[in-house]
Parts: sequence; structure tokens; C-alpha cells
Amino acid sequence: MTLTAASRKKNNILSEFYLEQNEPNPFNGKTKIKFCLSSQSKVTVLITNSYGKVVDKLISSELEAGMYELDFSADGLSRGTYFCHVVADNYSHSREMELIK
Repeated sequence: MTLTAASRKKNNILSEFYLEQNEPNPFNGKTKIKFCLSSQSKVTVLITNSYGKVVDKLISSELEAGMYELDFSADGLSRGTYFCHVVADNYSHSREMELIK
């Protein structure tokens, strides 16, 4: 459940906020979460279980516009359905993730 890497890819900025499907999905322990910000924003990335309980907060900070990639490790979590939520200013999007330990 730790954040192992976060990187900003310069010169690859989209015109809107976007959250891609995590890769791989389903995943066995580790997965990548990618999202794009069209402008500087206060960003929160949460992982919740199927009951809506927050199991990890990956990031909560001000980020510049650009593409971001987070490595998510599901150590300590049981198999099942989880959700990745990205909230940035007036934007919010969620994706379903399947952990198959």
C-alpha cells in the first residue's frame, strides 16, 4: 500500500483531466495508476474498498499540469474489488481495480 514512484512526464499535457484504467487490471500485488491534469490543481488520490472505506491515500498535494504515474502496492490487502479515486479541484473520477492475490 505504499507509493513507490511518482513522475511527471513533461510536454505530454492533455486539454482535460483524465484518469486511465490501472495497468495491469486485474493485478496481483502491484499496479500502475496514470492520470493527467490540464492545469495546476490540488490533487487527492485515494484507494477504497468495495464498501467505500479508504484503504490508502496515495497523494494529497498541489501538482502542476501534466501526466502522472503512481505505483500502487496492495501489500496487506485481501483479494477483491477496489476503487481508485482522483479528485482535482472541480474534477473527480474513479476506476474499478481487481486484486487477484
